[in-house]
Amino acid sequence: MTLDIAWVREGLATLAAREPGDSPSLASRAHGYRLREPVDTATLDRAERAIGAPLPEGYRHFVSAVGDGGAGPYWGVVPLGEALERLEDGLTALGRDCPLSADVDFGELTGQPDDWDAHVARLESDPSYQEHYDRLSETYVASPWVDGRLPLVDYGCGDWFFLVVRGPRRGTVWVDSVDGGTGLYCLEVDFPTFYARWLRRELAGQAKPNAYYSYLEFGDNPRYRPLDPSV
Repeated sequence: MTLDIAWVREGLATLAAREPGDSPSLASRAHGYRLREPVDTATLDRAERAIGAPLPEGYRHFVSAVGDGGAGPYWGVVPLGEALERLEDGLTALGRDCPLSADVDFGELTGQPDDWDAHVARLESDPSYQEHYDRLSETYVASPWVDGRLPLVDYGCGDWFFLVVRGPRRGTVWVDSVDGGTGLYCLEVDFPTFYARWLRRELAGQAKPNAYYSYLEFGDNPRYRPLDPSV
């Protein structure tokens, strides 16, 4: 799937014109519903040499024909050059396969209580429980779990989205909530689907629903459950 360039640009222009000047939204403050110019050839070539393959088709079309970052979900799409600079292990990590195949839910792995207050109390009173969480956090911020991943979008509070560019789930969008002590989750969609769902919601003027695993709202992961079932 690739995004319709005219539809994206017309939609963003509509949203930019709609924004009230005296009460700007997060999107208006973060990117003003404006895209950057398409990526330069040198940056694109640099990324694909590091990966050892073309970028996933839908994302490649976006940065090369629609815009290299800017307007997008939450704090906006990270420009490709900046995404490359954010890689803690450097560009070599892009050339290795990402082994992720399914969600990594820290709560499931540690037997976390359903009640959040009970979870916090256990962290404070049970050293082995706290150690388990610490060990998970240390494991999933290092190779091989950070390999073959390209930063996409900042969600906030340390959570962020990435695109798998190598490995069994190549082309899928994931959220990294390791710093938040939650885990790693696949949205089960590609970048164009993720982006198009965000844009449609913005154009419809719909408020973000209160939901479990709220960062999965633009995907197909069944963990996402609005608190209001009618949403």
